[in-house]
Amino acid sequence: MELKAEVRTATGRSAAKIWRKKGFVIGEVYGNGFDNVHVAVPAKEFAKAYKAAGETTVVTLNAAGAKVSVLIQDVVRDSFSGVVEHADFRQVRMDQKLTAYVPVEFVGESPAVKAGAVLIKAASDFEVEALPADMPHSLIVDLNKLVNVGDSILVKDLAISKKAVIQAEPDAMVATVAAPREEEVAEAPTMTMDDVKSETDEQKAAREKAKAEKEDSAKE
Repeated sequence: MELKAEVRTATGRSAAKIWRKKGFVIGEVYGNGFDNVHVAVPAKEFAKAYKAAGETTVVTLNAAGAKVSVLIQDVVRDSFSGVVEHADFRQVRMDQKLTAYVPVEFVGESPAVKAGAVLIKAASDFEVEALPADMPHSLIVDLNKLVNVGDSILVKDLAISKKAVIQAEPDAMVATVAAPREEEVAEAPTMTMDDVKSETDEQKAAREKAKAEKEDSAKE
């Protein structure tokens, strides 16, 4: 996958605005012992590359004829529009291992959840070490394996190439299912017609007694 870029000579906010108005995403190429290079890539082409590669698949960046292997990193979006404004391009050597945070991708549907249980996702990504060409695009979590309440998927259960190593404890939780919380609902007391009648009679007797006492008090 190749992404063409133009080298930026002017920097600063004003220059960045000009590039963005022209339909570019500005960025920096860094790493691998080389000086940083300011670049700009067409926004539409960047969107395609980022969707396909994410931040873990190597992309060939062609900057003014100089091709380098990079990972797209630290993508910054406008807080209101969501449009990508900036991205870093981390240079890598294909013969050197590196670490990157690989996203967890949940697929399928848990039979336990279908039956009413609650799915708990305990992780969104894991740090993985591998050669650039062996770095996985995502870590697949098959929720179909969660059949009963209490079933869990751990790091050691994830399918991953032997050429890549997840930098986490094998028994670290990835996902589990738990029983739904039962809400305690207080039942309203039921009253029969006899209860209503009895209550009315008692109130009537109390009123008559109070009336009689008041009349006796007035006579005195």
